[in-house]
Amino acid sequence: MKKVVLFLFAVVLSGCAGVNFSQVNPEAKDFHPKTIAVMPATVGEYESSRDIIEQVISSSLLKTGYFENVVDSTSVKTQVAGSAELANDVSSFIQKLNTIGVADTEAVSRIKTTVNTEALFLTYVTSWGYGRSEGNKVARVGLGVKLVNAANGQLVWKANHEVTEDYTIIKPGLDDMAKDVMSVLIKEMPR
Repeated sequence: MKKVVLFLFAVVLSGCAGVNFSQVNPEAKDFHPKTIAVMPATVGEYESSRDIIEQVISSSLLKTGYFENVVDSTSVKTQVAGSAELANDVSSFIQKLNTIGVADTEAVSRIKTTVNTEALFLTYVTSWGYGRSEGNKVARVGLGVKLVNAANGQLVWKANHEVTEDYTIIKPGLDDMAKDVMSVLIKEMPR
């Protein structure tokens, strides 16, 4: 009986550690990119998170060992700054993906060629910072991510996860919390 109770407790705990939401396209089983480009993060009102998030995303994807090349968002932004056509393509791609859920195939094809990548990784900051919850001081970091096949613009996977940490005196590092969020998300990412 004790073993059964311990097993059930372990199952409950492992469920708590999982991602909040994850949806995988059936195409994912046949999608194994060797190169991935990290698109500039969509941060909304959390502009202070941009540099940290973009660095955490790139380093987290690189550490997986799944990819031979991870094109970081700084490289993508440098290429975008040098080409009005690429800037328009990136803007069109992200806007259509966010509003109607499908990518502009012509724009994504040009991005694929220009950036030289097989996959595009988009990040959305959904929460970031310190505040209060039920009278307690809390730190909160939330991310949404999308993985897109650069060959056809198909959304292969999307997920989101958020962590909240109570504290009293010493604030938890938001960058460390972002790394924790990414480690949970990466465990769910199709390989």
